[in-house]
Amino acid sequence: MAPGDLDPSLRRGEALLHEDLITPLHHHDESQNRLLATLDGQTRVVTPRQANDLVATLRPNRRVDDPTVEHVPTGPRLGRRGLFRGSLIGLGGLLAASAAPRYSFAAGTGGDLLVCIFLRGGFDGLAALGLPNDSYYGTLRGTTRVSTGLALSSDYVLNPNFSAINDIWNDGQLAVVVGSGHPDVQRSHFEDQDLCERAAKANVRSGWIGRHIASSSSASGTFRGITIGDRVVLSLTTNAYQSIAMSSVDSFTLESAWNDGDRLVTDLGAIYGDAGGVLATQAQATLTAVQSLGTVRSQAYAPANGASYPDTTWGKGLKDIARLAKADLGMEVACIDYGGWDMHQNIGRPGDADGAFSTLARDFSKGLAAFRTDLGSRWNSVTVVTMSEFGRRAEVNGDGGSDHGHGNLMFLMGGSIKGGTVYGSMPTSLSPDNLTDGDVPITTDYRQALSEIVSKRLGNSNLDQVFPGFTPGPALGVA
Repeated sequence: MAPGDLDPSLRRGEALLHEDLITPLHHHDESQNRLLATLDGQTRVVTPRQANDLVATLRPNRRVDDPTVEHVPTGPRLGRRGLFRGSLIGLGGLLAASAAPRYSFAAGTGGDLLVCIFLRGGFDGLAALGLPNDSYYGTLRGTTRVSTGLALSSDYVLNPNFSAINDIWNDGQLAVVVGSGHPDVQRSHFEDQDLCERAAKANVRSGWIGRHIASSSSASGTFRGITIGDRVVLSLTTNAYQSIAMSSVDSFTLESAWNDGDRLVTDLGAIYGDAGGVLATQAQATLTAVQSLGTVRSQAYAPANGASYPDTTWGKGLKDIARLAKADLGMEVACIDYGGWDMHQNIGRPGDADGAFSTLARDFSKGLAAFRTDLGSRWNSVTVVTMSEFGRRAEVNGDGGSDHGHGNLMFLMGGSIKGGTVYGSMPTSLSPDNLTDGDVPITTDYRQALSEIVSKRLGNSNLDQVFPGFTPGPALGVA
């Protein structure tokens, strides 16, 4: 949406707090961002002004349009409208730091810690996994083909730039699911990210992880809140509980030029406490989480067991997840994004150290290897899942890149994953007759793998609630 289309009242971000009514869809091209709303039982794209009008109509008492100034006896005079103006999403605009990577947390009960990694942009499974025995693959992929690396079977070889996770494979704790994807894939970033994260039809206004937590976890817990700088990943959204997004543990604090952090928490609690409705709930959850993380932030973190994370946004994000896992705050789910996989140009040769795909693959794998090492014995109760909105075309384009496709792969890792095996199926010959419109066919619904993780590792048998409309097929046996 163009800046000129932005309704000034939306700058308060109020409509975006009502995620059961308004859902932002984020495209890798920011100009193509969209807002979805459910109107008359239909999900439609709406303008920012329409989004605000819808919220004002359906929930008039929850709007923060009181122009009067609130007075806190022990603090400054502030207007709630003034606090929202210019912020990203209300209170989130007062919280320090950028929003990359986005990672969100929810507290719950009992099962493994689920770490869900969304590889945004459309991960190229054929650049990660080579088919060394297929002449069609070599022709279609040209200089970008993968011909050497870790042999996962007689048919598949892992790109050597993922070598940091070779030991996880060799230890039987890494599995690869090939031919995976959403059967309704559209080759559209925001539509397919939306489909994948919901794992349900668009009229289901929640994400699959959110539904898992809502159907299996306790109703209370500190780690429910709002997003800082960006928004909680769609996979985690639900009306049943609140979750938090932060750019880093150390930055998750309140700062102000006119107040210290403790005083600001007190003052904001007083200001927002009488707002009522979703605003008070969101604000209180965030303020509580800020205070809860104070002890964690006050102690410098040193990764254990000689773990060395990449000095990148990705590496720092994984290190913070490990830090929070060790803090025993009841974290059940951690979601983290890794973007940059939309490579329409210059994927690069696997042997090119500075190639676009090679660079991300090394960072990705080194971060996960460090994460496993850092967790030590905790790794045995962690399950890592990767997702992406779609795969790429079988044939590279004229610019040495790959365009949007269908079938892809998933990485599954953890101490209780039945690894060292390739699951699912895909043609071992990429001949034209074996492709779907020039793409790797989707032969394994990605929800099949997820449903086995949810039931076996997360201990949730309510699969009809987590994946509505999906009937699991024969088990892959990944968990």
